[in-house]
Amino acid sequence: MPTMLNATERNQVVTEQEVLLPLTQVFEDITVKPTSSHLIISPSSAKSIQDIFPEQEYEDKAIQKTKEVLGELSGNFTNEEIRDLAAQFEYLAESWLDNFETEIFNGKTLNELLHERGGL
Repeated sequence: MPTMLNATERNQVVTEQEVLLPLTQVFEDITVKPTSSHLIISPSSAKSIQDIFPEQEYEDKAIQKTKEVLGELSGNFTNEEIRDLAAQFEYLAESWLDNFETEIFNGKTLNELLHERGGL
């Protein structure tokens, strides 16, 4: 059963709006709002990002190398298509090599043999 508040208790009741409004104002004051100066990446920052995430640089070099191998034919493909082609060729080469090794080494790849002997 709900309790009835007397006049003094009713004056002491805090509404949700009375609590939330000051909080939202505080959060708005302390929140960093992006400006164009936050979007500028200095050369030292760019170098740091490349040091942390070298995959992008490796990917760019792989695309360049693939374009060199393809020669004029590379002009017919986008960078994404070249990346996909290189990944497909790499997969095929590795799977063919694994198949060859399993034929030569009695059902095991070279990596499996080396691992058994403590090499890898």
